[in-house]
Amino acid sequence: MSDGESDPVYKASSSKFQALDSEDFASDSSSGSIQRKKNQKVPTESVPPVKDFTPRGLINAGNLCFLNATLQALLSCSPFVQLLQRIQLQDIPKADSPTLAAFSEFISELDVPSSSSIRNNVTVVEAGRPFRPAMFEGVLRNFTPDVLNNMSGRPRQEDAQEFLSFIMDQMHDELLKLKEQSPKVTASKSSVISSANDDDDEWETVGPKNKSAVTRTQSFVPSELSEIFGGQLKSVVKAKGTKASATVQPYLLLHLDIHPDGVKGIEDALHLFSAQEDLEGYRASVTGKTGVVSASKSIKIQKLSKIMILHLMRFSYGSQGSTKLHKGVKFPLELNLNRNHLVSLSNESLRYELVATITHHGWDPSKGHYTTDARRKNGQWIRFDDASVTAIGTKQVLHDQAYVLFYKQV
Repeated sequence: MSDGESDPVYKASSSKFQALDSEDFASDSSSGSIQRKKNQKVPTESVPPVKDFTPRGLINAGNLCFLNATLQALLSCSPFVQLLQRIQLQDIPKADSPTLAAFSEFISELDVPSSSSIRNNVTVVEAGRPFRPAMFEGVLRNFTPDVLNNMSGRPRQEDAQEFLSFIMDQMHDELLKLKEQSPKVTASKSSVISSANDDDDEWETVGPKNKSAVTRTQSFVPSELSEIFGGQLKSVVKAKGTKASATVQPYLLLHLDIHPDGVKGIEDALHLFSAQEDLEGYRASVTGKTGVVSASKSIKIQKLSKIMILHLMRFSYGSQGSTKLHKGVKFPLELNLNRNHLVSLSNESLRYELVATITHHGWDPSKGHYTTDARRKNGQWIRFDDASVTAIGTKQVLHDQAYVLFYKQV
């Protein structure tokens, strides 16, 4: 199904986990006007092992492939599915937690007996009946408040990566609210990230080769979601005549610049992400005088995430509209990080396996179509194209036009 022809007039706000210069970590989730869900409370002492749900297509009633592709990709992330199973056992108020409530209803709808089989060459896929993800209507209303009809005949296409960032931010905030409301949990802020705010504490730390840096901190409360997708980035600015300045901030996605000619694959993009860059016009106070000095900046990963989401920055938005970069970028089934990407080596595994990709088809970000390739627990790859569910081989998975990649730490 081809999606809409209109340019987007609304851009979702960037995730507060994404940018190193972000300074706003306050909860901003909207409760909407959805009525409270009347579910019977279920004890949460035991949660069954993560289930490999029967694949089911999602019906596209008009410009909803960005939603469908995002949901199918997230279902390939087993720690996230386990989180949804735990959420499913709770009484989630829709008015206060519309995103969590939508996912709870979504995971319940998925858990139905298989009704059909699809044969692709010699591979047979057991697939359930496609359904409409109508439970996300309230979530879409919060994502695009200017769109009146959110589930059918939407006037435009949306950016799947922006929607992914939006729902992850919303889930993070809603999970923290539930934690604060729980009588068994005393919410307390943990200083697990740093940021350059005026009221931050700062201290001097000594790193390798006895070189010191000034680090500023800000409190950040982790959630069950950030424990899955969240990591930490450390940005270090070195200016001539001053101590190095270090900033550590959280991320849920890594945004990779693929525009340079030297970027042929994901490994090249990660190398560019961690490479030192010169800062032009950097002003610093040296010996009491403020002026422009030579400076450089580098970004490395301080804490790895269990699920690493890599956003290939194909889309550009400006006053003249939106454009898409169509260059081929190769990616592997198994991604091995190296010490050049990290602040320091630890006991964390540096090996990741591909579990899903989201691909945008078409020439214009405001039009086109999204599909998802996802790996099942048995290693079988499935292509989700709205209501269509098809078995594919790894050669079809490893094309070079992916937009978002999902890797699981192993």
